[in-house]
Amino acid sequence: MTIAPIKVALKLEEEVVEAKSPQFRSILLALGLGLFGALLNSYPVELAYSVSLVIGNLAFIFAAAYLRPALTLLCALICVAPLLIIWGHPFGFLTFGFEALFVSYMRGRGWYLPTADFLYWLIIGMPLTAALILFNTTESQEYLFFSLFKQSINAVFYTTLGVILIFVFSDKLNCWVKSQQPQLKKNLKQYLHYILWVMSAFFVIGVCLFLSRNLNDIQQQQIEDKLDISSQYLGRIVENYVDEHKNAVKIVANELSAIEPNLFNDNLVKMHQLYPGFITMLVTNREANIVATSPLSLLDALPKGGASVADRSYFTEAFFNQSVYISPAFLGRSFGSDPIVAISAPIYANGVDQPIGIVEGSLNLNLFENINSYSANDREIDVVLTDENDNVIYAENNLAKTKLAKFNFSFDEADIAHNLIIIESNNFTKKRYLYRQITLKNGWKIFVLIEHRQILKLIEQQYLTIFLSLFFIFILVILLANQFANTLNKPLAFVLKELAHGDGKQGYKTIPYAAPSEFLTLYTELQKSKEHLLKQQFILEEKVNQRTTALNKANMALKELANKDSLTGLYNRRYLENKFSELQAILSRNNACMMVAMLDLDHFKNLNDEYGHLIGDNCLTYISDVMQRKFDRRSDIVARFGGEEFIIVAQSDDNKSVLQMLEEFREEIAQHNFPHNSHHFVNMTISIGSLTAKAKFSSDIDDWIRLADKQLYQAKKAGRNKLCNSDLTDASLN
Repeated sequence: MTIAPIKVALKLEEEVVEAKSPQFRSILLALGLGLFGALLNSYPVELAYSVSLVIGNLAFIFAAAYLRPALTLLCALICVAPLLIIWGHPFGFLTFGFEALFVSYMRGRGWYLPTADFLYWLIIGMPLTAALILFNTTESQEYLFFSLFKQSINAVFYTTLGVILIFVFSDKLNCWVKSQQPQLKKNLKQYLHYILWVMSAFFVIGVCLFLSRNLNDIQQQQIEDKLDISSQYLGRIVENYVDEHKNAVKIVANELSAIEPNLFNDNLVKMHQLYPGFITMLVTNREANIVATSPLSLLDALPKGGASVADRSYFTEAFFNQSVYISPAFLGRSFGSDPIVAISAPIYANGVDQPIGIVEGSLNLNLFENINSYSANDREIDVVLTDENDNVIYAENNLAKTKLAKFNFSFDEADIAHNLIIIESNNFTKKRYLYRQITLKNGWKIFVLIEHRQILKLIEQQYLTIFLSLFFIFILVILLANQFANTLNKPLAFVLKELAHGDGKQGYKTIPYAAPSEFLTLYTELQKSKEHLLKQQFILEEKVNQRTTALNKANMALKELANKDSLTGLYNRRYLENKFSELQAILSRNNACMMVAMLDLDHFKNLNDEYGHLIGDNCLTYISDVMQRKFDRRSDIVARFGGEEFIIVAQSDDNKSVLQMLEEFREEIAQHNFPHNSHHFVNMTISIGSLTAKAKFSSDIDDWIRLADKQLYQAKKAGRNKLCNSDLTDASLN
């Protein structure tokens, strides 16, 4: 007795395990897809500087096709985890988390995955991304449209890739886990929309991104080459510019050393005209007082006592070191407040080894704008020139750098691999640049810069082209799918209608529309199949009719067998009871009389024992034939009651005629000799008991048989071979 509860408990435990198994597999699928997506997102595909394509999100798109929103969200959070480290901010959890919930929910409502994801980015994803960028940092705002295009196109790409993977692996996955999402029902037009949109979007984006990446690689190499070439070229220009004016100062110093001091002014003016790169030029004596200037008007502006430059490095270095000297950038004093670079050289007198003064030229730093003709023709390039102390000598106007201020910059730690620097302008705007730096022989430095934003603009234009292409492809796909569906539906509908209504006798019409050859072949095969089917149907109907006729005959035969005695051919007791009720009801309505007679073969058992059952069967058969011949009216019932007993039910309007027939029947049997062997004969007699009464006497046949049986008993008691009748006709009237 203790075994049954244990079996029940085990059965319940198995049912619980089986119930938990699908849920466990769903959770396992979410975790597995999440880890797979996280692995892919850990290695984003780089498209350009700081621009990468993440494809690991296809994992939660895959999950949305099978799992409820909660498990899809779990998968998405796992997928996005590596992006927190790569991007340095948690916004991916928000945008991609909402994407996973939205796509899974819409999939549960019967939407297709690409349509649901496209709708998400159109109404939620792009506005949400824009808000996060606007409220994040000012540096990211200039990349707003680029980020929106990039994220939406990236989403369409990994969504279509995920859908394609579902096509490939769905059959195998369905064998392992039961989908929690309802099955999608597609008509032909919807199916064409779905297939064409997915395939066209995937291949268009894939090809565009592939070409874009190759183009970006080429552009990146061109930019690298441009930076290298520009830096070297500009370095040579600046060095040549400085060397040219340095040599000019040497030449002036040599010429002044060969003439009288009173001729210094005229000669200085002539040389200044040859080298307009100098703002001013001056000559000093050994006491550092200015004795000559160019232009001459500057000399009139000097104080009467003269102006001394003894505190200037360009005097002390050139005079005491007796060498050509190039000073750092500084602000002018006597002849203006512009930033200048002074180039000076000592002047000697004939036969004197010590300098008698110096000649100095103030190099115009603003003229570097004219020198930078290379960058002027290519506005992608910005140039910064600093002296040996990192003070800005020249900078492009759009950099908003103060001359002679320190040139400060920082490296982009988020993208060190691409050698980017961040420059903050005077208005505190930070921008990222690709750069090359070279140092000149005199310690000056040239920075050749290309703003990172300019590179992104090119990619942004490509993404905008892809986005617009996708939009037009989406419209084109809808139009083409509708046309394809109509083109395929028309011949199919015609074929179905023709096959449904045609009977094959009048022939089938030709398809009136342009249809593929496969349709025509299929139509021909279907016609042959239907004709063959109709022929088989006709044959089958004939067989069914034949089988039905045979079955009806068999049923009637079975019914006869069920209602008749197999030996005598008389009706059996069951038929007697059923038929008696019908006859009694009819006669009762007509107030007619009815006779029920019960007869029995005398000493039938002794006959069987002495002569055999074959003689007994012959006697029974003969007696049955005589009864059927005597009582042959349609209303008469002649039945074998059992063994050697028989029942006769007949209408008895004339009591004497029915009884006369019974008497004649008894006598005929008594006079008949039944042959036994070839020389012997056997005699047989019968005893009859009958009841005659109004039909309404009783509707129960047992009442009639009981009284007839009493009369049979009286006939047996009277010596057998007798007919005894009980007439209750008058009694039944009362």
